[in-house]
Amino acid sequence: MLLPIVALSTNIVSGSSDSTMFRGNVQRTGVYDAPGVPELHGVRWKFKTGGRVYSSPAVVGGVAYVGSTDGNLYAIDAATGAEKWRFKTGDDPVIHNQTGIQSSAAVANGIVYFGCRDSKLYALDAATGAKKWAADNKGSWVIGSPAVKDGKLIRSSLPH
Repeated sequence: MLLPIVALSTNIVSGSSDSTMFRGNVQRTGVYDAPGVPELHGVRWKFKTGGRVYSSPAVVGGVAYVGSTDGNLYAIDAATGAEKWRFKTGDDPVIHNQTGIQSSAAVANGIVYFGCRDSKLYALDAATGAKKWAADNKGSWVIGSPAVKDGKLIRSSLPH
């Protein structure tokens, strides 16, 4: 079953609604430094991935970054729903062909960070999707959402 990503049409000032990481901050409070949505006007666009979407998108500079169980991290234009780029991760080393991104992304200083069931933590260029680096987590899924604070990257993993 393929689930679409849906954007609701609102009147949001560009840049004021950036959500750079899961639940808005390192403490995961769910409190965002932006006004709430004043009024919804229906569905603006839909975007289908090749799998399920378990994570929340990180929205920075008008781009939504979200992963899918199809093993891709997508950069989607938040205004139009058009795909800007996608990055394909590898296969799970224990369960062959079981890729998947459950981690919400975190974005800081032009870099998108996210974990994957292929046992890697990735850093991608936010503008192009080019891989900056991938850290091997020695066979443990990286399904927790990373956070960035004071130049430090914080992540968790789950052994399988």
